[in-house]
Amino acid sequence: MVVEFFDAHEQVSCSLPRSPRARWAPPLAGSYKANFDAAVFEERNFGGIGVVIRDYMGEIIGALSQKILLPQSVEHAEALAASRAVQLATELCLFDVIFEGDSLRVITAINSAKACRAMFGHIVEEIRGRSLSLARCQFKHIRREGNSLAHALARRAGLTADTDIWVEELPIDLDDVFQCDLS
Repeated sequence: MVVEFFDAHEQVSCSLPRSPRARWAPPLAGSYKANFDAAVFEERNFGGIGVVIRDYMGEIIGALSQKILLPQSVEHAEALAASRAVQLATELCLFDVIFEGDSLRVITAINSAKACRAMFGHIVEEIRGRSLSLARCQFKHIRREGNSLAHALARRAGLTADTDIWVEELPIDLDDVFQCDLS
């Protein structure tokens, strides 16, 4: 499935792969990959989102762990994570980005040519609008095993007061997850 967004100056192409990979794989040289995930902590009445952006060599460009209010659903939280991933990529002036998340429903909604009628539809529209500032982007589904670093960052949100952002590094406690992704 391919959906193309157009504005007056540039084209953004977004696609969904046929068979999701089980492991993280680097993007092509000159591109970046932003993985995102969400976690819900119902017992503590909040959620967390995690985003990690890496280059073609697997090096960290930026990462974040952010606490959010308890979302309406897991898909709502995943859509918020996707939106924050696009925002972080634009803040870091990255314009050729592959966005990967493990919620097939959210990725399918973003890639659909139709309006999203789900409870998180307004976030999908926000993602589509924000992605117009990118020269090229793709939204792809990946299995949880290939999204482990973003998942760890989302879970780490339970330790933060609000938002932690790292540029060209990660917190030391996530080094094992990072190394496992690269092997």
